[in-house]
Amino acid sequence: MPEKKRERRDPELRRAEILKAALACFAERGFAATRMEDVATRAGIAKGTVYLHFPDKERLFIELVSGIASPILGEVGGMIQNETIPARTVVSMFYSLFKREVLETERRHMLRLILAEGPMFPVVTEFYYREIITKGLAILRVVLGRAAARGELRNPAVAQVPQLVMAPALMTVVWATLFEGYEHLDAQKLLDTFLNTLFVPEGGAK
Repeated sequence: MPEKKRERRDPELRRAEILKAALACFAERGFAATRMEDVATRAGIAKGTVYLHFPDKERLFIELVSGIASPILGEVGGMIQNETIPARTVVSMFYSLFKREVLETERRHMLRLILAEGPMFPVVTEFYYREIITKGLAILRVVLGRAAARGELRNPAVAQVPQLVMAPALMTVVWATLFEGYEHLDAQKLLDTFLNTLFVPEGGAK
């Protein structure tokens, strides 16, 4: 289809427009059902323009996921450079960023799609595991290891299963996708309660 605007656009701006259109298409149609033509139509450009920036649908999806997760991991990862910051503060920051940047935006659909359609698209799933899950777990292992050594954890064994820290964040996405229409889940209360379950209160009393 002809492009809506003929003037030359800044490549980074055009790329951002394509990603925005792709997020909308994936959220509405799912990953498998979305075509590159759909993204082009939503962005108001020719299909060939999409391919100039992204060679295929998988790379487009991967770029979206990376753009969402990398800033969160970068900010939380930067906090662990300061060993004086309590582990609870680091994990609380992770939850706050996740809630603001993912759960409360259309980006939550990306996680939903990975959970629902990931097994059908191993390239996407492998990228998500390698570049996001493993890096996130590495950060959490450092944080929880320090917490265990300092007596900040109610159960020091949690340091051996950092996936537990990710569990409530994923739960909020699953609930919002499947059950929110039946029963509201207070995500902030869930995350705060889980923090209290993980960490010993200030003063050390359990």
